[in-house]
Amino acid sequence: MIGLLMDGIFGYMIRGALAGPCAILGGICALFAICGCVKCMHCRLRDCACCKRFLRATGHDEFDDFELMMLVHEALFDRREEKKVTTVVRVKAGRHHVSTDPNSNGIFQQPLHITVEQGTETIVVDLLDNHDYVLASLVLNVVEDVLGPSVHRPEQVFNMRQKGKGARNPKVKLTMVIEKDHDEEKGLLVGVSSDVDNLVRMQLAKARGGGQTLSEMQVLQQACAGPLELFEGLGKTSNVWVSILGPPNARRWVLGIWSDKHDFDMKRHAIQEIDLLRIQSVQADPTRHHVFVLNYYDESRVRQACTFRRSDRARDVWVEIIRLLVQKVHDNRKARQEKSGGRQCHL
Repeated sequence: MIGLLMDGIFGYMIRGALAGPCAILGGICALFAICGCVKCMHCRLRDCACCKRFLRATGHDEFDDFELMMLVHEALFDRREEKKVTTVVRVKAGRHHVSTDPNSNGIFQQPLHITVEQGTETIVVDLLDNHDYVLASLVLNVVEDVLGPSVHRPEQVFNMRQKGKGARNPKVKLTMVIEKDHDEEKGLLVGVSSDVDNLVRMQLAKARGGGQTLSEMQVLQQACAGPLELFEGLGKTSNVWVSILGPPNARRWVLGIWSDKHDFDMKRHAIQEIDLLRIQSVQADPTRHHVFVLNYYDESRVRQACTFRRSDRARDVWVEIIRLLVQKVHDNRKARQEKSGGRQCHL
């Protein structure tokens, strides 16, 4: 009897001694389990289709998944030294991120496509150096800054927050486009990528945005004007201004090359004129993604070529708009000839 009593007292003492540590250990395990569940719910809850639809239906999430095209024009900042700095622009939206190609003068003119998932609160645009060090950062609120505006201004300049010493007063010039089913120039280009099609339509919309009522030819004429670099041989280049002249201001449709925009605005003679009807082809250089070549015949029927490097827009935009202009000039000429021939037959 005494032995049983002693065993009971001894067991009670052991259980009492172990109760405290076990309770603490159990509490710690429960805490870790709860934190793990909360983390999973926070990060991957929308991976479940039912939960995703529920959050959208209840209004907790204000938008569905969408694709955003962000055209990165250029990064502007004051350098500490005169030497060029190779930079990259990176765009992050939740667990998705895309980056431009490296560039040493800050002019990218590159479209980036990124998926913005339901529930994503911010899009972060970072300016990086060639060592992936963040020089500056811009935070955009998805609802207010991206989905809020009915129309996004093209080439909008945003102030960035400086993060590193290599870039002072940082800014980035962006154009944001959310894909829509209806666009005025949809189907304008055949056989080109959706990126190029979007960029060309944006350039045409920019040319049309002056408030004037312009014909299709006038819009193309306005869109095909801007700065380029002209290769002169042995790797030497010069900055030039390119624009289109045509009736009634000129006898024929030509692509004119001026030393600068001032000479063009002052209506000085172009240093070179290329008849659009004599252009044989406009080709993108396959080895240099900023360069294109314009092949044409001169007045003596000798084949010539001009090589340009883009400055203010994507290379393929120049290529496609010049192609559209050349095709339009040929179509107009053919229509006049058919009309003239019809009149002669009628007479």
